[in-house]
Amino acid sequence: MPVAAGRDGHGETDTETDTETDTETDTETDTETDTETDEVTAMGSTGPRRTEVREKGLVGVLFSPPSEGPHPTVIVLGGSEGGVPERAAAALAGEGFAAMATAYFGVDPLPRHLVEIPLEYFAGVIEWLRGREEVDRRRLGVLGRSRGGELALLLASTYPDAIGAVAAYVASGVVWQATPADPAAMPSAPRSSWTLGGRPVPFVPAARPTAAEGAVFLSFLRGEPVAFRPFFERAMGQREAVAAAAIAVEKINGPVLLLSGGADRLWPSGDFAEAVMRRLADYGHPFPYRHLHYAEAGHLIGVPGTMYGPGGHRFGPILMGGGREPDEAASRDAWPTVVSFLRTALRAAA
Repeated sequence: MPVAAGRDGHGETDTETDTETDTETDTETDTETDTETDEVTAMGSTGPRRTEVREKGLVGVLFSPPSEGPHPTVIVLGGSEGGVPERAAAALAGEGFAAMATAYFGVDPLPRHLVEIPLEYFAGVIEWLRGREEVDRRRLGVLGRSRGGELALLLASTYPDAIGAVAAYVASGVVWQATPADPAAMPSAPRSSWTLGGRPVPFVPAARPTAAEGAVFLSFLRGEPVAFRPFFERAMGQREAVAAAAIAVEKINGPVLLLSGGADRLWPSGDFAEAVMRRLADYGHPFPYRHLHYAEAGHLIGVPGTMYGPGGHRFGPILMGGGREPDEAASRDAWPTVVSFLRTALRAAA
């Protein structure tokens, strides 16, 4: 069970029953990209409908319930694995939402790497969704994971008139420098992950590595398992850069739900979530906001059934922390809260 922090920042502790803490060498795995080319596919007589989207420069898959719309709608964003997060979107459609599994790199004709992705691309996604009869344009939220969680917070603060709720798994409340999945593609100078109006969004660069960190990174390039959390923790010491790169979450025009893992070894998702909570409190955010923290879970928490198993894309021996049992237990435990949060938030947005 999680430690849940509410609007006032005070936590209430539930009893945690899953004590398994084995670490797992893994990476973000929700990258299933079905090759179905029919524009609309019925997924069973009562299952969601699947609409492949490749128009106006957009790439994704819209899942919608079989019942007549319009439906509350969620833009679904994966992380630094790239691709189209279909399984997460399909799960939301099974709960009564229209859900757009949105690719933003790693799929042709989109950029190959997560480097300077224009936020205007997602404005195009919003506009496309608003033209669909199964979508209730007044009730639009966003759900993201990891770098996609960072992006979810950034989009909701950039387009507050369009997005009315945010659910972010293991997210950062600051923008980070671009980190291509392939180390060979690392730019010679730090670059932002995102742009707005043709200008890079301010970001936190990696701190200059110590000799010990350089040795660790070389071992990573040799294929040895590495936990990157210490790199991110030290980079957060760059106070001016962190202040400039902090996402203006106070501009979000709706409720915010954050989920994190205490055993996350990729980056300190719990600390990141608490920083977002403090900022929302400092600015007197007028909507509900909550942080669900799973002490024994690692980085691979998300929509149940999407983090482990076949179809996973692996781009390196990165230690994610936690393990299959605690991660999947946390994902299952959090899911009813995520679904209820989105239903309530998007009903209020209508």
